[in-house]
Amino acid sequence: MYLSNYATAPHLDTLYETFVQDSYTIRTEGCSIPALHPLDAGIKEFVKYPESVKSCLNSKSPFLENNTTHIWIKKENVMHYNVSDDSFLCCYRSFYRPSSVKDIHSAKIDDRVEYRKCKHFKAIIEANDEFVHVVCYTRARILYQQYYLFVVNKELSWDSAVNARKNKTSYNVIILGIDAVSRLNFYRTMPKTLNFLTRKGAIELKGYNKVGDNTFPNLIPMLLGIRESELKKTCVPNPKYTFFDNCPFIWDWYKEAGYYTALGEDSASLGTFNYLRGGFARNPTDYYLRTFIREAEKNVGNNKDFNSLLCMNNKYFYRVLLDYIENLLIKMRSSRLFGFFWEVTMSHDYLNYPMLMDFFYEQFFKNLDHQKVLEDTIIFLVSDHGIRWGNIRATKQGRLEERLPFVHILVPDSFKKKYNEAYSNLKLNRQRLTTPFNLYTTLNDLIDLSNIENSNIKSRSQKSYWRERAISLFLPLPGNRTCSIADIDDHWCTCHRERKISTESVEALLAANYILKEINNLVHNYKLCSVLNITEIVDATELEAGTEEDSEVSWREYMVVLRTSPGGAVFESTVRDYGTRWSLIGTISRLNLYGYQSHCIDNYNLKLYCYCL
Repeated sequence: MYLSNYATAPHLDTLYETFVQDSYTIRTEGCSIPALHPLDAGIKEFVKYPESVKSCLNSKSPFLENNTTHIWIKKENVMHYNVSDDSFLCCYRSFYRPSSVKDIHSAKIDDRVEYRKCKHFKAIIEANDEFVHVVCYTRARILYQQYYLFVVNKELSWDSAVNARKNKTSYNVIILGIDAVSRLNFYRTMPKTLNFLTRKGAIELKGYNKVGDNTFPNLIPMLLGIRESELKKTCVPNPKYTFFDNCPFIWDWYKEAGYYTALGEDSASLGTFNYLRGGFARNPTDYYLRTFIREAEKNVGNNKDFNSLLCMNNKYFYRVLLDYIENLLIKMRSSRLFGFFWEVTMSHDYLNYPMLMDFFYEQFFKNLDHQKVLEDTIIFLVSDHGIRWGNIRATKQGRLEERLPFVHILVPDSFKKKYNEAYSNLKLNRQRLTTPFNLYTTLNDLIDLSNIENSNIKSRSQKSYWRERAISLFLPLPGNRTCSIADIDDHWCTCHRERKISTESVEALLAANYILKEINNLVHNYKLCSVLNITEIVDATELEAGTEEDSEVSWREYMVVLRTSPGGAVFESTVRDYGTRWSLIGTISRLNLYGYQSHCIDNYNLKLYCYCL
């Protein structure tokens, strides 16, 4: 199955003319983002169905089956394990994350786990626990083992329970993330899901611009309303112990308002708050999946594809997460839930792998629709950035796509009617420059819906807030909003006009050498890292920053791509020339994978730049 099965799906065919006719993705007084087409001639060659991916179903037929309440022996598959019905036994063991903390400074504090005693069964057993491990064995060998995730009832604190009774008319609020998918790659690779969202009237933010390089600096503004660089003075004062328990996450405010809260990712090893970081010393939310995912990943995880273990025995990890979200929302009909969920295993490393998930995401949304869950749930389907490496990233469109992730916001019909002023503004903001900061303020508005009643929206719209970076999407974003106002570094800004310059020009050489000096300075204190040299200036562009009205500037900006040795790393950065000095604008991006090259250091920021001796 190739591209024709996906990129020429009926829904994309109907969109083809729209993309051709558009001269701009968005065009406002403050920001014009050039038009991009998902099947541009320079992009199409990179888009193919990933046939070589090994299916989780290639493993032996499962010995066990389960639903939302029980686990049982799948009798028709027993024959595949060369065992008779009466010669084996199964051990059901629940496990959990203990509440006590022995060493608050332990780097493994978020990894702690305890298992309860076995409950043996030979046919079927009721599951009354959240996390379960089952091993079936004979005297001589283990036949099969698997991990199971169930939704169990939990109690709210007294204060939260009181507030929950006041919030009966509110909505579930769910953030559903898919890592590293640009707005246009979502069109190319997940047309079935896109088609469902479009039919349901989801709002797409066409001008959603990332504010940092990778996942973490784009999720911190969404979940905390601050930059990654502001964490140190806010809630993570000591970078040696990067635990996030003191950080005021958006889910804390929802919990205070009477919501149940959930945090789940489909990978523990690549977890947003755990990859080369400390995670959480205490459970950050009522439902916290890391303990389950880590144990399953460690013991039955398989089918590793570059950075990720894709499968939990015979089931994709992303499907484990989707099934759990669906069960959680159905189970909690009489309560309200705020959930932050993030998929990374399939989409993080490869441009086309989201094609494999499209059918199941579509089914997920259809199931929620059939169960009428969407009638009282607001869903933010989002990404953090586009693909950050590979052949597509070397193209101009690939560079822009990397800075323009997708966001689709699905709200119930009752919301559209009751909060019609807020909804009208949300539709208006489809064509505005937006960022994760805007999502944070929008999520805040949904905690107390009186914030977005028509009278309050009209009153708030009269206030002078246009220079703020974090304006709610339920208010009309001003048309003169620029990257500077939105707090987007020029390096990530997609609004700028560009002019190619020679890679052999004085400006390109000076800019490239300044970038190289900054890279070597970053790893200067790490003696196991090589000093890098420039082997090639791959590309050089002058950026015309600001609006057409900004006629006088005292500096010039250049975006340069260079290749270094040893190691062949490819870096991209934007620098500003003030005439007498240079400065970096934003961070230095790496456009190819570092793999094992930086094995000698564990600083997650500096791994991009270190080539170990």
